[in-house]
Amino acid sequence: MWRMMAKTAFLWCYVYLWAPLRNLWRSLSGTSHATVLLYHRVCDESLDSVTVKTSQFQRQLNILGRGYQIVSMEQFLRSRGLPRRRTWVVLTFDDGYQDNHAAARLLREARIPCTFFVSTGIVGTSRGFPLDARLKRRIPVLSWEQVREMSVWGFGIANHSVSHVDMGKAGIEESLAEIRQASVNLVMQLGAIGPEKWFAYPFGRPENISEAVRDRLGALGIDYCFSAYGGTNPPDFDPLDIMRQGVNHTFSDLAFRSVIEGYRVRAR
Repeated sequence: MWRMMAKTAFLWCYVYLWAPLRNLWRSLSGTSHATVLLYHRVCDESLDSVTVKTSQFQRQLNILGRGYQIVSMEQFLRSRGLPRRRTWVVLTFDDGYQDNHAAARLLREARIPCTFFVSTGIVGTSRGFPLDARLKRRIPVLSWEQVREMSVWGFGIANHSVSHVDMGKAGIEESLAEIRQASVNLVMQLGAIGPEKWFAYPFGRPENISEAVRDRLGALGIDYCFSAYGGTNPPDFDPLDIMRQGVNHTFSDLAFRSVIEGYRVRAR
């Protein structure tokens, strides 16, 4: 109990005392950060390290809408190298679970942009994701019809490989083939959309992609590469190592605000 109280006090001071002073300085110098949030599932069952509750997600959208500047992925990427005077927030989802369609409805109602990184060889099939093994059951995935509808609604649909392979363990050619084919699949399913040039590598930690693969992304037409191990992005962010902060059901509203302000948590 005392440890929890101490952490809560620390986060409160971080969010409401330290962060405003730091943000003022960054605003004056044009160096405000951007936080790219990462979700996987939004549901009230199978709560694990990649799931948030539906009510929690709705509450977080309200927090974002009231207190932060939410921008689209396109606006964030175009801003690279330009002064940033306010903290920005960008929303993303990984994998392609079926409940993402319901989450997209909530985002649409709130008029909040979001990009969904999907594994093109798992979406539209009865296959599951590696994380499903922990739950000892397959979690339903999006259909391509749902993905197309989400694209029509204005959400970005981007590359998360074909079969969610760990590119830190797979061979270089296998990894490159996964990325290349996923881009082809996106264009085939959705047309020439642009976000197929955005790639979030599965599992998202530094050890889950090799430098040899990262160095060859440009040759595959990939302009931007996203991680998943926490952190925020300055205006001059590295386009091939864009930081994202994961969120899960254990996050209080205060913890949620703290990661937006740059308190780094490995949520996966």
